[in-house]
Amino acid sequence: MTSPLDPYKASLDKLEFDDEAKARMASNLRAAAATRIVEFPKNAAVRRPKRRLALAAACLAAALAIGGGGGVAVAAGVLPNPADVLSDVFGGAPAQTELLNEVGRPIGASATSNGVTVTAEAVAGDRSNFTVVYDVEFDDPSVLEGIEPGEDGTLPLVADATRHVDGVSGGGGGSWFYDADPGDGTIQYAETMGFTTWNGAGIVGRTMRFWMSEIRAYDAEGGYTTLVTGNWSLKFEMNYVDTTVDLPAGQETAWQGAGVTVDAVAVSSVGVTVDYTIDRQVGDLGPSGKLSDEARAKQEAVTGLPVAVTFADGTTFDATNANTHSQEQGDGTSAVTKTATYDRIVAASDIVSVTVGDVEIPVSAA
Repeated sequence: MTSPLDPYKASLDKLEFDDEAKARMASNLRAAAATRIVEFPKNAAVRRPKRRLALAAACLAAALAIGGGGGVAVAAGVLPNPADVLSDVFGGAPAQTELLNEVGRPIGASATSNGVTVTAEAVAGDRSNFTVVYDVEFDDPSVLEGIEPGEDGTLPLVADATRHVDGVSGGGGGSWFYDADPGDGTIQYAETMGFTTWNGAGIVGRTMRFWMSEIRAYDAEGGYTTLVTGNWSLKFEMNYVDTTVDLPAGQETAWQGAGVTVDAVAVSSVGVTVDYTIDRQVGDLGPSGKLSDEARAKQEAVTGLPVAVTFADGTTFDATNANTHSQEQGDGTSAVTKTATYDRIVAASDIVSVTVGDVEIPVSAA
């Protein structure tokens, strides 16, 4: 009889270590086990910049009216990648994340390099989408002189940063810098991302691994200067209240002449996810590399179904060009998942409806 554990066991069976590595592993495992059982009393003092944490958390917590009655969901039955397990053994376990006003607050997820400290301050999201706020503190605040926010409140800065959430199969999103408290030598870096997991279990409870190596400042002409370089590496638990609200599904629509069935629609404080089945398949797109116009059109005919979210102020968010995953089925159809994060953080009363194709699905009907 086969077991879901078999592929995982097989991967681990192929790993070999010398005696010195085994000794280090055993030592680190004992240390990690000791760390994991430590519990902080509710009145324990934690050395954190509470004022900046409150600012970051407040920005996220204000939007978490959706699904406020839910609990913290942990990705049950999800096995980590063996390489990720080894990273935790040799590099230390990820920082634990506690809840503060339904927003996750990583504890001790911080790294310092070249006079700059990057700290994970708050995380919020749903099953597939999240927003993380990092504090970026400069020992020499004069580095930030002359960097002013634009009309939208963001700073003209770009980070060379990557991130990986254990168990995801793809995704993407956006990021920006802002200054919550000008003059304190600290700016904020926010990322809002949508990810797809290989088994649909969601990202809550998994480990986030974040790296940053450079921050660049851009001018009005598009030129840039390097503000700072370094090596900032953090990892922490994606522990937050899942704000997902599942909407009614099963509606029928069409896209470019093919029938479409809406399988699932979910909205949250940070994003939208739509699953649908379309009576068409992409087929052969030709040689790998740059897609031809014909191949692009074939792909669009399957994955290009329009999706839009309407907010209470009358504005809409176009989620058509979302992170999209399609899987051809044996019956000639394709199962498609679209996941997108908004360009804002919203509250329950701010989401009116989701339109999939020509079908409008009211959020109030959930």
